[in-house]
Amino acid sequence: MSETKNYTGKAIQSPERVRTMFDAVSGRYDLLNRILTLGRDRRWRKLAAKSAEVSTGSVVLDACCGTADLALAINAETGARIVGIDFSPDMLKIAKEKIVRAGKDDAISFIEASVDDIPFDDDSFDAVTVGWGLRNTPDYQAVLEEFYRVVRPGGRMVCLESTEPETALLRIPYKFILSNIVPLAGRMFSKDYGAYKYLSDSIQAFPPQKELVSMMEKAGWVDVSYRNLLGGAVAIHVGRKPSSGH
Repeated sequence: MSETKNYTGKAIQSPERVRTMFDAVSGRYDLLNRILTLGRDRRWRKLAAKSAEVSTGSVVLDACCGTADLALAINAETGARIVGIDFSPDMLKIAKEKIVRAGKDDAISFIEASVDDIPFDDDSFDAVTVGWGLRNTPDYQAVLEEFYRVVRPGGRMVCLESTEPETALLRIPYKFILSNIVPLAGRMFSKDYGAYKYLSDSIQAFPPQKELVSMMEKAGWVDVSYRNLLGGAVAIHVGRKPSSGH
């Protein structure tokens, strides 16, 4: 099976391997998120949810929805209905159980599919969100264009993603943590060193913040901006689809 390449030309895992890894770590995924972000991921999801600028009556596509934490945050913050899409059946199983426990199964639904071929018509959603998912796709540019296709004119795209600090002073120790501490934490808490080694590698291979802005603009998004969190270790990118479309 051939490896895919991201925009830098650096090899990343094939989509099939990424799906297998997420299935394998699904049971400990939420716990590892809390540990690796020191519990701050909840706050970041709330910020991302608010950035979508949707409200009751809106319909949001949550791409790479995983175990539904971002979908739940969007619904809680805005009252919008959510359609979650993910290619990992085990992650979706946990997501569905979580939604039922929260009493939100009437507001949040799920589809097992890949985000590079979203099974919806053009202009179907008021916004699209993606939390810690874009860097797991094999072709960032194609996915950004697919997001653009399914969002209605005037709607927003919000990307919450792990990134690298933009200043060298922070980037050097951050790379050490990514390359050494993160995989070890994965081994300790999920027994899957390889999956969290991939996490480290995929973050380091992901486009820098300004490069992602350019890629979003190339896909058609306008008024693109980003906000760094935790010194740039996490960033929220926001873009808008022109009211006239393209």
